[in-house]
Amino acid sequence: MATLTGANIARVYSNDASDRTCLYRVSNVTYQDTVDLGPGGVATDFQVVKMAAFVATTANQVYNIPCAVSNGTVVQIPAGLNNDAGYLLVWGDTD
Repeated sequence: MATLTGANIARVYSNDASDRTCLYRVSNVTYQDTVDLGPGGVATDFQVVKMAAFVATTANQVYNIPCAVSNGTVVQIPAGLNNDAGYLLVWGDTD
């Protein structure tokens, strides 16, 4: 389990509304890694994360896996991932 850094995550889209949706490119992530998307975190886009999901595809499967959220803004990478890459789709509040 590790805390993701800027080397592992980059925002590729945001609707920049107070009820915000962001898409992040993530790499080298493993089950139970965490990323803080709130103030003081690696990406400071949210005050509260309402929903997050890991999205990826391989030649044989499409992944759309819900992620656990703790402490309001800390997202945990879901089970089944081991040094993988994909996208993290996040919805939440900026206020």
